Order: sequence, then C-alpha cells, then structure tokens
Amino acid sequence: MWLFFAGATILFYSIFDFLVKISSSKINGSFGAFIMNFVSAIVVLIYMIYSSFQGEKVLSNKPGGIFYSTLAGIAIGLASIFFIRMFATGTNLSIGVPLVRIGIVVLASIIGIFLLKEGVSLRYILGFLFSLFGLYLIVAR
Repeated sequence: MWLFFAGATILFYSIFDFLVKISSSKINGSFGAFIMNFVSAIVVLIYMIYSSFQGEKVLSNKPGGIFYSTLAGIAIGLASIFFIRMFATGTNLSIGVPLVRIGIVVLASIIGIFLLKEGVSLRYILGFLFSLFGLYLIVAR
C-alpha cells in the first residue's frame, strides 16, 4: 500500500513542479507561494473533515506534534518561496526539479543517518553516491 501512496505523491509533486514553473513568470514569488499554501491548507482541511466523518480522530496530538508541525509549515512556506524564485530566474524545469529533488534526497539521507541514527548498508551508500553523481551530471551537463 505504501507504494500506491508513494506513486500518488510522485504524481502530485510532478504536477506541482510543472505548475510552479509555469506560474513563476506570471506572479510574484511571495504572492504565488501564499496562494499555493493557502489553497493547500483548504485541501487538507477538506480531507480532515472527510476523515473525521470516517471516524478518524483528526485532532489527536502527542507532545511536540504541534511544535514540529509548525516548524514544518514554516519550512514548506520558505521552500515554496525559494522554489518559485528559482524558476523565476529562468531555470529549466528539467534541471531545477532534479537538482532540488535529488538534493532533498541527499540532505534527508544525511539528516536521517546522523540525527535520527537510521541504519546504513553498502547498497544504501552506493545509491547515495550514485545520487550525488547523477546530481553532478544533471547540473554540469
């Protein structure tokens, strides 16, 4: 089941990337980021209401949940602004998106390994190195 969710995430992030690129030359970066995040919040609110009608306890919270969710919201807001601004400089979709997405993989891997103490295997290290090499090939083309 997790592969279905991963596939849906890939699909919608790809659509998001494409639409950000198209909108970046047509709207101020801050205003565009505001609209994207505002509409996103409405979509999530609708999903929360639907989930609550399905019996899910959508407002359940453990210590730190609201704090870390708030920090994540700040991070995604800033990421949206910088993503739009990157495309507004004329960055190609085919270069900007792989750079950002592979860069996320690399940085998240480092955070997972060193801060969260997640396990590492030889296969993982090889994949990580191939990601770095792929990133280099995309950017230096």
